[in-house]
Amino acid sequence: MRIFALALALVFLTLAGTGPAPAQGPDELFKKGQEVFTENCAMCHRGNGEGLPDKFPALNKNPFVVGDPNPVIATVLNGRKGNLGQMPAWKDKLSDREIAGALTYIRQAWSNRATPVTPAMVAPLRGK
Repeated sequence: MRIFALALALVFLTLAGTGPAPAQGPDELFKKGQEVFTENCAMCHRGNGEGLPDKFPALNKNPFVVGDPNPVIATVLNGRKGNLGQMPAWKDKLSDREIAGALTYIRQAWSNRATPVTPAMVAPLRGK
């Protein structure tokens, strides 16, 4: 009877919105990343990830994007100057969670199938 009462209380609290908060999983990070990408990155890299020839690199099917996540994280944090132009640094504009989300999105969107990036992976590179 006591276990039933505890279970019923937990159900009630969860339905009332005061129960335990759901964990943020990869799906939530991907969705947040899609928002961040659309608001900050799509203008240059385009919504389809194909970039603009001779101006902004494609993110879809890009070995750099789907490879080791650390150089990609560093690029988003610190920006980059290259043959195609300049990418701004985002470390002062976006949180670790927003950067992790955007990178998770570009590593898993379109035809890309790479592992997600977590805020815990971004944090140590922010100071470098």
